[in-house]
Amino acid sequence: MKRKAKFVAAALCGLLCLVAARADAGSPLFGIHTEQDWRDALQTGLIREVPGTVFEQMVAEEEAWPDEYKTAEFFTPQLEVFSDFDGEAGLYMAWGNDDGSQVRRAAAWDYVYPQDPNLNGTTIDFSIFPPFPSTLFSLNLIDANGNYREWIWHAGNPGEPLPGQWSTLSINPATGASNWPTFGGSPFIHNVPGFSFDLSSIQILRFNENISWTPGFPPGPMGNVPDGWVWNAWNHVQVTPEPGTLFVWSALIGLGLGYGWWRRRR
Repeated sequence: MKRKAKFVAAALCGLLCLVAARADAGSPLFGIHTEQDWRDALQTGLIREVPGTVFEQMVAEEEAWPDEYKTAEFFTPQLEVFSDFDGEAGLYMAWGNDDGSQVRRAAAWDYVYPQDPNLNGTTIDFSIFPPFPSTLFSLNLIDANGNYREWIWHAGNPGEPLPGQWSTLSINPATGASNWPTFGGSPFIHNVPGFSFDLSSIQILRFNENISWTPGFPPGPMGNVPDGWVWNAWNHVQVTPEPGTLFVWSALIGLGLGYGWWRRRR
């Protein structure tokens, strides 16, 4: 009986050590929720704008991007933090030019992981405010080799996130599942020749936006934008354990604590 108890204890210790080792390698878990969270992330460089040329090259190298992106103009956006818009605080992105053309305008910002964490066993969710019908917005998970997995959503049609209000998007990075229907056959994976997409070494979460400007574009968290400019807003981004993984981790920790209590009782 004692031998069996020792075996169980060793197994539990081994499993808990694996969990601890994963955390030490760089935890994927984070949350940005409050105005101060956004300000801190922007000031410390965890959040940064993506140069328009970088986003344009990204689209040019992958045939799976929809035509709405391939024909868009690409801009380096302006990022600001807002304190109160439709009852929320968050991140504001504006981009465009003054030429008055009604072509689609695309821009992006990054959340940059300080390390290269493993996103297996996690859930990613964020809330966004699509300002206008036919807004396209997307998320890329970019690994250490530059490969990425891409989700694209469209706002405005029945069954899609509605323009002019907050919507929360949630995805499973491993399976590709999303709580809202995706657009253009996404998610899709772009692989650099010679490398495979590696969910265990994600470096960047890239949030991409693509909107057609029209006269009378609605005002946003910072008021009216100039003619030819568009905007979008987010009020939270977070990576959490997926429910099944959270249960397993909690169970392992609970069993370990229970065994320690049993040993003391003995």
